[in-house]
Amino acid sequence: MNRPVPIVFESKGAKIHGLFYKDPRVEKLPAVILCHGFPGNNKDVLGLGERLMKEGFGALAFNYRGTWGSEGLFTVSNSLEDVMSAIRYVKSSFAVREFNLDPSTVTIIGSSFGGGMAVLGALNDHTVRRVVYIAGGNLSEVEKMMRQSEEYKQAILNGTNEDISKSGFNSLPAEDLFAEIRADMDKYDLVKHAEALSHKDVLIIGGWRDEANTIEHHILPLYRALQRHGAKHLQIEIFDTDHSFSNARNQLADRTVSWLRAEM
Repeated sequence: MNRPVPIVFESKGAKIHGLFYKDPRVEKLPAVILCHGFPGNNKDVLGLGERLMKEGFGALAFNYRGTWGSEGLFTVSNSLEDVMSAIRYVKSSFAVREFNLDPSTVTIIGSSFGGGMAVLGALNDHTVRRVVYIAGGNLSEVEKMMRQSEEYKQAILNGTNEDISKSGFNSLPAEDLFAEIRADMDKYDLVKHAEALSHKDVLIIGGWRDEANTIEHHILPLYRALQRHGAKHLQIEIFDTDHSFSNARNQLADRTVSWLRAEM
């Protein structure tokens, strides 16, 4: 049985820990980067790394600064920089040689918080042709909703601080994390980046029963914006499931793999 390989790469001087899922049977593996949600974990992302390894892909699952053993401080901007560092890593001569990667095209797959990071990271590198946005979160939309409801605001802040504490993250407190978003709303508003994103291959996946990142606020607005900008390689799939795809992990993996193969 193949096992993922522990790896370390640097992001702004901090050591980032991750796992590389490699199919040893395949030469020139298509490179995939997996971005976990918040708080995520230090293993796989929704089981996709294991599945991709079996299907002939090379997948890197990594942990943002300050999370799950990675050095540094967790912030939103640092997490985005870490995605860019992960892209550079899978295109590096070391990774290409060590994992038999094809660096000419890279796919980023992100779940929840990682969905937004995947989209924003893809926009900063032309070699990232494909993006999978799974139950993704538009951080600017969260900030707007927090302004509209004090009850919602307190629930988000309390939940974020609780996750930080339970997970042992080295992180700014929730109030400061959202202040960072509030200071640059356009940067983190995925809908406002739809025109640039429309030139890439995009698969959007959501859950009808997702109460964390609802399809009304985080899935359909991005999909409609991409449609308005004439995205030619855009697909959407909504499963009858919750935020963690607890009853649909196999279907999620099947859909993701079939889309990746069709777009190769």
